[in-house]
Amino acid sequence: MFAVTDLIPVIGRTDGSVAIRWTDGVLTGHVDAKSVPLCRVLSQIFSRHRLRADGGFDTVVFELAYFTDLERRELLENWTNPITGKTVVVPKTMLGPSPYVITPSLQALRDLRYSGGVPFNHRFVVESVSDDLWVTESLDSVMPAPAPGVPPFGFHENFTYRASRAAMRERRGLDTLVQKHNVLSWRPWMMMQGVAGITTTRAYGRVIDDVDRLPQAFQRLNARHGQGIVDDLPGLLKFAV
Repeated sequence: MFAVTDLIPVIGRTDGSVAIRWTDGVLTGHVDAKSVPLCRVLSQIFSRHRLRADGGFDTVVFELAYFTDLERRELLENWTNPITGKTVVVPKTMLGPSPYVITPSLQALRDLRYSGGVPFNHRFVVESVSDDLWVTESLDSVMPAPAPGVPPFGFHENFTYRASRAAMRERRGLDTLVQKHNVLSWRPWMMMQGVAGITTTRAYGRVIDDVDRLPQAFQRLNARHGQGIVDDLPGLLKFAV
């Protein structure tokens, strides 16, 4: 039986310390039968978890992500859309801190105050083959249109974590690999009104517990554009009382 106390060491840390899930991958646009790589997305999810009296875990997360060029991983501040030819401003992605609860049934529940009033379907599914333990974290939601004429932003996100079952049984530290596979509508800032299509993201990464173990591209971007977010992560990721 896979319990929530087994889940947390795969996706984070059980002692209240900070964990970091980093992923690096390509955002691709799909229109009709044509697929066009648009940019890279370098994402960091900083998290803390705390055991609750009901057996679940209080969780608080903060996302810091960068949209970069495809080859050099340099931050995009203005971007020319290869599908429309339009040049648009690329916003910085800093989301949170966002608290929620992971229940003993492996569901993630959040107060609507922390999701813009929009409900999230957020859950974890577990599978295993031989020594491989696979945990897929899925999130589904539709954010409302940010302005008249701009379509809503819908997303279906999947993060699949791989860990060793033997390491779990032996209470060894887990070396968790992550694969990200997302299906999303056009982001509002892409200015794709009237263009039928979707975007997908494929990415790879790890769960770590030290910012010094981040890949060099992340460390460079954080130093230049992170606004000091990584300097005091425990102070940033405060649990609700």
